[in-house]
Amino acid sequence: MSKKAFGTYEIAGICNVSPTTVGNWVDKGLLPTFTTGGGHRRVWNNDLWVFLKKHNIPVPKELMESRTLQVLIVDDEAAVRAVIRRTLAKLYPGIEAHEAIDGFEAGQKVSELALSLIILDLRLPGMDGLKVCGMIRSNSKLNKIKILAISGHNPDESAKQSLNAGADDFLRKPFNADELKETISRILGDRL
Repeated sequence: MSKKAFGTYEIAGICNVSPTTVGNWVDKGLLPTFTTGGGHRRVWNNDLWVFLKKHNIPVPKELMESRTLQVLIVDDEAAVRAVIRRTLAKLYPGIEAHEAIDGFEAGQKVSELALSLIILDLRLPGMDGLKVCGMIRSNSKLNKIKILAISGHNPDESAKQSLNAGADDFLRKPFNADELKETISRILGDRL
């Protein structure tokens, strides 16, 4: 889960294009960059991964291995998001956790980020978690993302509905750090 930056010449080699083409992608805002103290443009591995996947360019093995594990926590309760975020930071140092407060914001972030896991509350304002889960599973570009559904409302029925909608697992709220770790480990396996 190390963070690595790539230069334009490295990216050109990965994409089998000229460095000028990479520069054009950057200038058009297609590829997010930062600038080093010496004025060189660099792209973080996760941003490059998202770009390659979005444009159907094969992702080299070394880039897949260097990618930081990214998780999206979707819950309308700030306290729940904070507890999950802190727990993830303790359990998996280096993890990159993002948050969304509803189904619409979750949909936006799912399309922007290179996620490995979504921790998804089923009872959300606007678009509920079951609809979000179904939308992710119906998109072939997103269906490799693992989904952990969570809910404290009618847990037996919620578990059944979430698994039918395509969630990989279900966790009843409230849960403790050990339960969260065990479930995430089961879902992600060797990605951790």
